[in-house]
Amino acid sequence: MSKIKVLPAIALFLLAVFASDSVCAQEKNASVLRLSQTIALPGVTGGFDHFAYDPLHKRLFLAAEDHGTVEVIDLGRGQRIRSITGFKNPHSILFRPGASTMLVTDSGPSASALVDATTLQRTRTLKLALGANCILSDVQRKTVYLTAGGDRVGETISTLQTVDPDTGDALKSVTVDALHLQPMALDDQTGRLFVNLADQNTIGVYDRDTLARISTWRVPKGSRNSPIAFDSERHRLFVVASDPGILLELDADTGELQASIPTPSNPDDMALDPVTERVFVPGSGALFVYDVSLPGRIRLVAQVQTGKDARTGILFASATKYAVAVPAIGNAAAHVLVYDVLQ
Repeated sequence: MSKIKVLPAIALFLLAVFASDSVCAQEKNASVLRLSQTIALPGVTGGFDHFAYDPLHKRLFLAAEDHGTVEVIDLGRGQRIRSITGFKNPHSILFRPGASTMLVTDSGPSASALVDATTLQRTRTLKLALGANCILSDVQRKTVYLTAGGDRVGETISTLQTVDPDTGDALKSVTVDALHLQPMALDDQTGRLFVNLADQNTIGVYDRDTLARISTWRVPKGSRNSPIAFDSERHRLFVVASDPGILLELDADTGELQASIPTPSNPDDMALDPVTERVFVPGSGALFVYDVSLPGRIRLVAQVQTGKDARTGILFASATKYAVAVPAIGNAAAHVLVYDVLQ
């Protein structure tokens, strides 16, 4: 993902906005988030991109984007057990329970790969579009949507692809007139794929089968839209405008704004738990949790400090834990914070 610097004035503004709620939020932290593990990643430098989770073996996979590795963390032992090397700038990891391989995207030329899920060895180098980055698994279609190209690799257009998760072969590819594509969300019922066109502050709505663009929605507040999540139960779309940091609730049929609230700027991830109706946003050194159980209303229920540039996170499949990756700063080693999510 791109690194967007947060201006001091904006950071101070966000602190001021949340100050009035800080006492209330601190009181509620104990009932929502509880730190359970701090797992060191000695020797890993630079920023991180995305996580994946193996629920059977309780392993976390973390793309160390700048370090060129995929870090493998055993949660039972509370330690890193492996660094998968051979990457340049790994971004996203697709782990499918029961599948023999994992798919790892890398923005370098022919650097994406399939990795054996048991031996953790690279088994096949993939010829995906240059700048392969964000992925989204479509379980119904047994395919993966992938974004690539753009300003990350010096191109003036971007690429949207479908990929076979078993072979890593590209199935369909279309060009997108945008410089910077960010994460995607899918509405299974209508077959619409929502793609963040971050440099244009818009969301492209695509047909998931043909990859034809159906419509384009302008993000109503903020800019550089990135994390996104679809709420199938209430038919809402949650999007974070990274600059300055605004969590938006949109009508999933029209794109119209239903609610908004300040959030940490420049997050790399966002998770929606449909059971508790909570949204998790890591960014700007803090993890924020919101209650979205009432349509048209977003309420901050917890906030915890994490670490500088800690903007990568994952909600486990069980929704009982949440992990945040904290880059190395000074003499402090990179590490992963694991929180128990209390119901």
